[in-house]
Amino acid sequence: MAFVARTSQRKLLLVFIVAGVVSGIAAVLFHEWIELSRSLLFDRVFALQAVPRTLLIVTIPTVVAALLGWTVQRFAPSALGANLARVKRSYAEDVAHLDPRTLLATFALTPLSLGSGAPLGPEGPTVVVTSGLSAWVARVFGLPKRLWRGMIPVGTAAGIAAIFRTPITGVVFALEELSGTSSRSILGGTLLAAVAAAVVQQSLSSHRARILPASAADWADPRELIGFAIVGLCAGLISGAVLRYGARLRDHFRKRVPSIPFRFAIGGAAVGMLGAIEPSMLGVGYPTTSLFLTGGGSLPFAAGALATKVLGFTIAVAAGLLGGTFAPSLFIGSSLGALVGFAGTSVLPGPINVGAYALVGMGAYFAGTLRAPIAAVLIVLELTNDYGLIVPLMLGVVLANTISHVMAPRTLEEEQLEHEGVKEHHAARDPLGGLRACDVMGGAPVTFGPATTLAEVIERTRNERHHDYPVVDADGRVLGMLSGDEIARSFRAGLFESPIAEMLAPPPMVARMDEALHDVLDRMAQRGAERCLVVDVEERVQGTISPSDLVRARFREQMATGDDTFS
Repeated sequence: MAFVARTSQRKLLLVFIVAGVVSGIAAVLFHEWIELSRSLLFDRVFALQAVPRTLLIVTIPTVVAALLGWTVQRFAPSALGANLARVKRSYAEDVAHLDPRTLLATFALTPLSLGSGAPLGPEGPTVVVTSGLSAWVARVFGLPKRLWRGMIPVGTAAGIAAIFRTPITGVVFALEELSGTSSRSILGGTLLAAVAAAVVQQSLSSHRARILPASAADWADPRELIGFAIVGLCAGLISGAVLRYGARLRDHFRKRVPSIPFRFAIGGAAVGMLGAIEPSMLGVGYPTTSLFLTGGGSLPFAAGALATKVLGFTIAVAAGLLGGTFAPSLFIGSSLGALVGFAGTSVLPGPINVGAYALVGMGAYFAGTLRAPIAAVLIVLELTNDYGLIVPLMLGVVLANTISHVMAPRTLEEEQLEHEGVKEHHAARDPLGGLRACDVMGGAPVTFGPATTLAEVIERTRNERHHDYPVVDADGRVLGMLSGDEIARSFRAGLFESPIAEMLAPPPMVARMDEALHDVLDRMAQRGAERCLVVDVEERVQGTISPSDLVRARFREQMATGDDTFS
């Protein structure tokens, strides 16, 4: 048995390495295909006279987008929508969502979209391809079917690592976005595959320099923390607005423009018109992002690049153009940080490192858009190999992530999954994912009628440990809550014979018995509520949900269902 176990471990180790190598090769080929598409479609355009140049900048994205829309609609409709959403759904449900047709369409068509000017990125599509290939490697090596899904985060980490040569960021991003686990097997496998993919990319790519070169940056004046905080605040506001209104615009497109080719053409035309105003916003935009990260550019250029990229990205995503959200987030964040940095040079007397502000902006906006704050910090650290910006970077990331989440509770990927009927994709792997409020609520709490006096409340709650008590009418419907603080205040005021109807506050949180637990927890988090009343369809109190109820439910479900992936 020990020999069999060792053989299985060696085989799994080999699978991880092969998956990393295959992912690295796929990432290199994908990047080269993007560069070839861009050179064929756009390189010669910018050398033309003003009028034909403008016409072609508008025409090329429009025509190519329409053709891609027709191709996708006819041959691979599953390739539509957010790329990370496809990967997340595959990990949550079944690797069948990463079928060969989807992988082939993503690999072949996305570079044409990016090469024709779509202001999106290659990272999400690359992750689709590498995740699917990793699952395919597991199948080829004869691993049990239950392990195929576990290879998806391995491919995700390898894909990100191969693009930026940042294996640690790749691993953390995979864990934050997909598995959400610290399982030693998954962690070790993703790290091994990420390193293998980064090595392959370094060996095979014709572009040996980092895709996003960035210089080590520092800050000296404590007053600059105000500027870095402004970067974080703005990143949170802009990313939250893009997520919120981008999702609404996408729904509008779906309802008003059912034809995918026509929808793509509208998006391509809008992108082309914005590109005629500011060409730097077209395509992936790595050179412009690198320019800001190294302190280059100017205040007007940063402002123009930021405005056109934000608008172009929002329209492109809403129209469904092929591409990812990763690179645009880095572009927008770096241009935002550079804008604040250039503006700060006219306010602060000492010299300002604009590149430092661009780096903080890049990490902050990344966190606000993709909701992967740890990966947002790590990608900056791995790109610069320097910890000089760790304090302002963490400040910006926390502010952006918090503000963005308040403005838009769900990311574009989560909106896409809900549109596809996957209400909560992460719930599929959460032990509490399929539960309702009535499944975890505690017993019915002590309730009081509105005419009850304070003295009676104090007498009845002498041995109770609760802090708040529901006040209900004769039919058991909630009228309000009597808090412990209000009981203490009224006690000090000597209001012993006063009816508690005069002391009520609105209940902080009420949920229906049949409401999905994840929806209840989301609302509790947004409102900062520690406890929740649970009512039936007639709004009569049936129980409460407290932190201890959640702990007991999670422990019970984990013991009953346990996850044996790679165990």
